[in-house]
Amino acid sequence: MRCINESSDDEDPILNEEYAFREFNEFDDPVHSTDLHKFENSETGYFRDLANIYARFGLHSYNSRKCTNFQLSRVDKYINYGVFSYSLTFEATNPADGSCVTFQARVLRDDNVKGSYYRIMTEGCRIKPEIPGTREIIHRWEFDAEVYKDTLPEWYSDDVLLLSNDQFYQVQDSDVLENDWLNLYAEVAMYTLKENDMSFFESWLPLEIKKVVVQTFEDAKSNEKLKAGNAIFYFSFKNLNAPPHGLCQDHRVIIRRNTDGLPGHVCLDFKSCTGHNIFKASSV
Repeated sequence: MRCINESSDDEDPILNEEYAFREFNEFDDPVHSTDLHKFENSETGYFRDLANIYARFGLHSYNSRKCTNFQLSRVDKYINYGVFSYSLTFEATNPADGSCVTFQARVLRDDNVKGSYYRIMTEGCRIKPEIPGTREIIHRWEFDAEVYKDTLPEWYSDDVLLLSNDQFYQVQDSDVLENDWLNLYAEVAMYTLKENDMSFFESWLPLEIKKVVVQTFEDAKSNEKLKAGNAIFYFSFKNLNAPPHGLCQDHRVIIRRNTDGLPGHVCLDFKSCTGHNIFKASSV
């Protein structure tokens, strides 16, 4: 796994300390008590599903940067700010030595984005500091309208895989085994498809990834395209299980990944190509 280099720009240590303290409290002291959701160990349901998906996505951004392989154990709590901003605290295990570590992550979402219909992004994920200001700061996104204005493309033509095309790479089975975050991307896509169903998300799992094609304009060869910070993924997968009212069916989803160079910033845009787009479309 290739690590993403972190920014080393000089910053004002006093401003950083003040910001870090305010930002630390964001994970522990909600403005309104109703914004805090603590989980019981046996709790299931919509909010548990939501928190698990967001925590796994945040942890993915950490693992990608640090070249680690922490796996989510449980979500302890989250605080939501506004409608679609979540500050999560959760436990994760390092398979290498079995150690359990407490993490914090800030995840945002937007299901009313022109041309993509669903967006999820992480502003950062870190090991929880014991003392405020002693760990890395989680920076907020500063969106560039020029970068994020483009709509997602249509499904690729089969011709691009037959011709010599440096932009596209068909992911191999070995790549899926070596990069478990591909399964996470498929599950996040499935979650976006079924979020309003209110069934336990696990009732739609497991998923079978049938085909993944990645497209990037970055200078990368073969499977190195998987690690490009900015790339488009064309996922074909099937849910192998379903609740009584659901169906086991094939899905095609386009996922665009964007990064802005700041540590922990990953943005995913989703577009369903399964017959018709069942995401909530924004007005044009």
